[in-house]
Amino acid sequence: MTIDKSFAHKISGAYQSTYSQLVRFFRNRLGNSNDADDLSQDVFTLWLHRKSDTPIKESRAYLFKIANNVLIDHWRRNQRKNCNEIDVEESQLESQASIAQSDPSEILEQQQRIQKLTEAIALLPPRRREAFVLYRFDGLSQSEIAERMEISVSMVEKHIAAALVHCKNHLANKSSNPS
Repeated sequence: MTIDKSFAHKISGAYQSTYSQLVRFFRNRLGNSNDADDLSQDVFTLWLHRKSDTPIKESRAYLFKIANNVLIDHWRRNQRKNCNEIDVEESQLESQASIAQSDPSEILEQQQRIQKLTEAIALLPPRRREAFVLYRFDGLSQSEIAERMEISVSMVEKHIAAALVHCKNHLANKSSNPS
């Protein structure tokens, strides 16, 4: 990524004049200095990686607009994480209860299915596996994945769909041809 000198100068100036204000903005809303520092850095990173060539007239206003979006994303991630932790704890308790009631052959069958699914995921091409894991296991939205991987949302959808088909086919082939 090449950055022209005038843009670099503009970012440098905005960083020096706005960074502490952004940290304060995040700290007041989160009550956490570490997250405030990280999210403030994220604001400038997003500005650097933006795709549009449209000039920005008010960099401070633009940075705070990005900051507001970053804050909303942060809250959503934390909410999703908290929900997932509760779901995981509940499913672990249910799983432990059902395992205690299950016979050994059912337990073995479930473990083999998990092993086959792990194999299927490991066989995916790296970028497809990354998109699939971020979506299914990390709980990121398709647009968040697209931004992180620097690809289109359409490409993320294709990766996830192809990964699901691959896993389904792998499980079907393994169950019809036990090794």
